[in-house]
Amino acid sequence: MGIKSESKTGILSGAKVENPKSVGGYADDTNLNVRYCTHALYTVDPVDFGQWTLGQLAWHGGERVLDVGCGPGDLLRWMARQYPDWEALVGFDLSPGMASRSAELAKDLPVGFFVGDAQALPFPDAWFDVVMARHVLPYVPDIDRAVAEAARVLHPGGRFLATTNGACTMTEYLAHLERAANCFPGLINTEPITNRFSLEGGPGFLASHFDRVETHTLRGTLRFPTAQPFIDYVASARADTMRPGHTDAEWQAILAMIRTEAEAHITHHGHLDVTKIAGALVAVKEG
Repeated sequence: MGIKSESKTGILSGAKVENPKSVGGYADDTNLNVRYCTHALYTVDPVDFGQWTLGQLAWHGGERVLDVGCGPGDLLRWMARQYPDWEALVGFDLSPGMASRSAELAKDLPVGFFVGDAQALPFPDAWFDVVMARHVLPYVPDIDRAVAEAARVLHPGGRFLATTNGACTMTEYLAHLERAANCFPGLINTEPITNRFSLEGGPGFLASHFDRVETHTLRGTLRFPTAQPFIDYVASARADTMRPGHTDAEWQAILAMIRTEAEAHITHHGHLDVTKIAGALVAVKEG
């Protein structure tokens, strides 16, 4: 199936990465769906994070919007359905499987999708009004280069909207990983990959290429009544958690240990709470 690459502007022409890097656990939307569903089902007083993210900008109508690392394209589809007057809605992902899935889900909507690299955007200077990068910059090898590219394709007055986690998010979850790491040395990465571009550290990258940066924080709590959804969430992050070369048997042993601890905690407390801190960084390119 070909990648849908069209928009009202006609700018796209099947752009793609010739040698895409490994996308790990994000070759398709399976693991992302586990995370989306976990946050939707187990957050105390849930907030739609996508809509909350869009609410951090004042929208004027008729914008050209680029979603960098769009995943399954959920937010662009919602935008296309809610407001028909966008000049262009464009999304891309490094994963061909993810881009294909995005195009399939949006086949009747005026949204363009393609395979691409955040570090080399195939667009002219000063083309977009808004560039979004939602929880994607921590995974980019050269973050500064990706931010520079976002600034380049924004016209004067354009805005860059990046979401990520706080450096102290999900400490209870990380504590389980750290205890497992003590029992399985050399197998587990206990440093969250999102700390490469966090709410606290991200403004330093953005300040080099934008004139103003604002931080917006959203706090919440995941509450697990049983161990299984917590284990499912842990399993969805295997690509980020485990070091290369581990075996399936080692991974299953780690999950079994975490399950035992989680079940004991729930038996004693009635539930397992995980504190989450996420948010949006809004950077403005002045005229």
